[in-house]
Amino acid sequence: MKYLIIRDDDLSYWTESREIERIYEPLFKKGVKVSFAVIPKSVRMFNPGDFAKMYQDEKESFFVGENEEITAYIRELVDSDKAEIMLHGYNHLYFISVNDKKYIANKENLDRFRKEKAFIKFLGEYMDAYDVLYEKTKKGKRYLETLFDTRVKNFVPPSNQIAREGVNAVARNGLNISGIAGRRYDRERNLSGLISYAKRVFFKLKHQNLTYPYVIDYKDHKELAGYAFTPSTDWDRYKRQFDFCEKNDIPFQLATHYWELRGGLLEKFYEFVEYAMKRGFKSVFLKDVLR
Repeated sequence: MKYLIIRDDDLSYWTESREIERIYEPLFKKGVKVSFAVIPKSVRMFNPGDFAKMYQDEKESFFVGENEEITAYIRELVDSDKAEIMLHGYNHLYFISVNDKKYIANKENLDRFRKEKAFIKFLGEYMDAYDVLYEKTKKGKRYLETLFDTRVKNFVPPSNQIAREGVNAVARNGLNISGIAGRRYDRERNLSGLISYAKRVFFKLKHQNLTYPYVIDYKDHKELAGYAFTPSTDWDRYKRQFDFCEKNDIPFQLATHYWELRGGLLEKFYEFVEYAMKRGFKSVFLKDVLR
């Protein structure tokens, strides 16, 4: 089936309901559904999307439920079957690696290393130890399910980074994953996983300019690629990816951030969704595809 999934990341305590309403109310009226990736207890982030200026304040961290306005609005969307809740990490705290040492990506550390012109590698929250991530996943899932009175079935890796430890922590909490991370094989070594990886390799040899588009079944969880809809998107490649999915009746998962959807990008977003619907794509939640 030709399914269109709209995944919107980073909904949290810091989100204003009017931002979501501004973007999505015109689409909700047309029957479009949105899968929101929600951060349970988000740290405050400054200059998101710009890694040359971005930093976080780990001391400012609040549960999304403490923002009663956004909670009530999203709960209403869930109750009316317009929105799905997915888990997006726990606090979305970045770390940085400098000279093989790990630091929190706060202003003090980043100012220091940027001044020194050091090579800074950003590490997402789910590049951590299994035990830590298992407990975060368990606690975050339970919190969102209670807050929004819904089942949470999918996980979106913060910053689209996740290692084997994170994958295992997520899968053992009964969640599927939005996104296919990395080129190397870093999943459990079972027959289903190895067969899936072989399919990815053969697909890439045949279609070098495309991302593997099919649902991957690792038995303990499933994964589906998300295609970033951002200011830096390669639109020619995006169109080729969409055309391949259309031709082969494959679900297409558009991944974006509400805080980037404005101006020309928002207009392009509306145009793309309208185009997909006219081409016969049906708007669904990710949970409808990764069953």
